[in-house]
Amino acid sequence: MIKRIGIAALMAIFACGVASAQSGQTVYIGGAKYTVYTVAKGDTLYSLSKRYGVTTEELMQANPTLAQGLKAGENIKIPQKGVANAKSEKKKAKAAKKLFRNHYVRKGDTLYSIARIYGISMATLTADNPDVDPAHLAIGQMLYIRRSEIGTVSEEPEITPTTPEQTPEQSTPTTPTQPEEPSVVTPQLTTPPEREQGSVTTPEAEDIVADFQFRTLLPGERAEVALMLPLTAGERRQTNFVDFYQGFLLAADHLRQQGYQSHIHLYNTAHSDEKVAQIIDSGELERCNIIVGPVYEDTLIPVVRYAERHSIPVVSPLANLTQATGGNLFQMSPRPESKYDKIKSLFDGNKRVVVISGENNDADFEDEVKQMLGDMPYTTHQYIYEHPSIIEKREKARAEGANVPPSPSDLSPLMESSDDTLFIILAGTEVETDRILAALASAKISLTARSIKVPPYVVFGNNKWGRYRNIDRALFFSNNVIMLSTYHTDRTQRATRDFEAEYVKAFGAMPSLYTYRGYDAAMVFIRSLYGGMDSTLTGQRFVPLQTPYSFTQDENSKVRINGEWVRINYNSNFTITTE
Repeated sequence: MIKRIGIAALMAIFACGVASAQSGQTVYIGGAKYTVYTVAKGDTLYSLSKRYGVTTEELMQANPTLAQGLKAGENIKIPQKGVANAKSEKKKAKAAKKLFRNHYVRKGDTLYSIARIYGISMATLTADNPDVDPAHLAIGQMLYIRRSEIGTVSEEPEITPTTPEQTPEQSTPTTPTQPEEPSVVTPQLTTPPEREQGSVTTPEAEDIVADFQFRTLLPGERAEVALMLPLTAGERRQTNFVDFYQGFLLAADHLRQQGYQSHIHLYNTAHSDEKVAQIIDSGELERCNIIVGPVYEDTLIPVVRYAERHSIPVVSPLANLTQATGGNLFQMSPRPESKYDKIKSLFDGNKRVVVISGENNDADFEDEVKQMLGDMPYTTHQYIYEHPSIIEKREKARAEGANVPPSPSDLSPLMESSDDTLFIILAGTEVETDRILAALASAKISLTARSIKVPPYVVFGNNKWGRYRNIDRALFFSNNVIMLSTYHTDRTQRATRDFEAEYVKAFGAMPSLYTYRGYDAAMVFIRSLYGGMDSTLTGQRFVPLQTPYSFTQDENSKVRINGEWVRINYNSNFTITTE
């Protein structure tokens, strides 16, 4: 108890001292010497550790609040290395020579390729080099290679950047943080601000080839996989696609352990017609068994046409295709036409429907809702936020007999019905959505407290809600929210937690939705090369982690399109179920 009180007091003293100290000042706490630093926009734990010559672990130990991430303007303390520490480091370095050999990073090296060179596991390499940023290996940087483990692992998946571009500069890992409430996020594919132009032209739709005989790999044969991603846009890194790449690598490693060998040829398309044309003209794609990407439809089409001539399957991992055609093309994003198959029961006429509008509605979602409702009868309500003090005045006036309408913020009247109810919220902003959900939950509590029975109800939500960071997610459960998504991960599930733990260990960052889609792309399509893609992918359902995939061929475009949307149910007992 005394020790805990002492630590708490020390932290309080530090908080007071640093709050008044200026950036760059030296402070002494418990006999240790620290530099006060004010976090600037763009800082990362990795960049600060390199700047001040400390490890990220030492920064975390000195500043426990950094587990929640760096915040611009926040003062943190950075341990200062003294003479004693320098001597200790020299002793450690001397001892390390006996246990490790040194590898100096060369152009094109990645952690995966280095692990393969020495025949060691990724887990060993990352454990022995905890301060190495796997996404920013610098030429000449020294890595420790554990001598006793050299040659213990063979046939690591080979990762070779074969584009005319350099090995992509990857995103800066961030410190793993405690996940928020389970969230549903749809990877959004948006066009980068810069796009280089070239001479690639789009073939006419009449050139569609419907049927293909894809080559089936034999057991033990290595799959040659082309991965075409816009890793850069202009001079900027595209971190989402670096995440996709790293998820793909992790899947390739898992498949290797199952006996499926692969050689990944990485190409940086930079969303450039010219670069895609260069890759095609090089002839290197001809040797590949499958091509994943490009991710944008305009640069995808010439690759599909080229692959047709060589009977190579092509996977579009993110885009909802509107122009690309061909029987050798697979689309991982679910078809828009099947979006509402899993919520037809909500619109079967057995529920009273109430549509709640905000001051600024989401126009796209509103159009979708109108199409689903068709000729069905429904009630509308215009929600207008009022401060609680104004609502209180209204209620007081009504209690005194004044003819005052109820507040538009009070949704209690909408619940005074004996019918099961479907609420649809059209609000297009995070703040207003949060307020309406809170008003529904409050109305239920208020009516129940007055012994008024509230009939069962659900809220059909916009899948964009999953990307809102500041919304109270407890409201999803209390209001029985139902949403549709192209992708779902539930961090309460063991499979997701295990994946995240392995990814953090390998790459030093939490996975994003692009990471999961990259993982799924490799798991579904590399493995399918060995069973015959037509027989393996047609009519079957795949669930690499949590999101399902099943492919059917479109009659017009001949593209094999995933038909699986995910329905997410937030239940009042604070559980999530998916359909």
